[in-house]
Amino acid sequence: MNLFQAIIIAIVEGLTEFLPVSSTGHMIIASSAFGIGHEDFTKIFEVSIQ
Repeated sequence: MNLFQAIIIAIVEGLTEFLPVSSTGHMIIASSAFGIGHEDFTKIFEVSIQ
C-alpha cells in the first residue's frame, strides 16, 4: 500500500464512519475497487484507523 492508497482508505473510513452502515464494508469495497492488496500491513492499517 502506498501513501495515495492509504489516504483514499482513510477518506472512505472518515466519510462512512458516521453513517448507520458498516464503514468496514465500504473500506473492503474501496480496497477492491482501487486494487489494494490484503497484505499484513493493509490489514493492520485498516484496524488501526477504525
